Amino acid sequence: MRRDTVTGLTGVVVSVLFLFLTFTQVKDIPNLLEPGPRLMPIFAIILICGSSIGLIIRGYMDRKIKEKPYFPKGGVRKITVSYLLLVIFGIAMGLFGFLLTAPVATYTFIYNLKGENKVSRLSAVIISLLVTFGLYAMFIYGFKIKLPEGIIFG
Repeated sequence: MRRDTVTGLTGVVVSVLFLFLTFTQVKDIPNLLEPGPRLMPIFAIILICGSSIGLIIRGYMDRKIKEKPYFPKGGVRKITVSYLLLVIFGIAMGLFGFLLTAPVATYTFIYNLKGENKVSRLSAVIISLLVTFGLYAMFIYGFKIKLPEGIIFG
């Protein structure tokens, strides 16, 4: 069985389990005018389940194609560096805040994970800024959640 199929089946099973837990454990407040606390987890679970079904289909369609190694040359190193960067940027966000840390983090992740692809510096900067301001707008205006301002500037 292909990795895509195994990952997809695992995703569907875990999604169904979490959907069951969401419906049985998360309680809605009566007379709530908003969608309630279940909406975001249900939306995320449905998105994960749909992606998992897509992986199952892709695994079935590509079943005759030889699979590449799971970690290409240097893959473990890239994942380790990415994890360490995530920890560093989590700490930096507490110090410098979201608006200063997020574009630097996004830019760094783009260059760390680009692999053999050529990415221009200008496009990486533009993508980093768009992702930062998109996330900022989503959390501040959409979810009404304050983002870290940082202890140095906050």
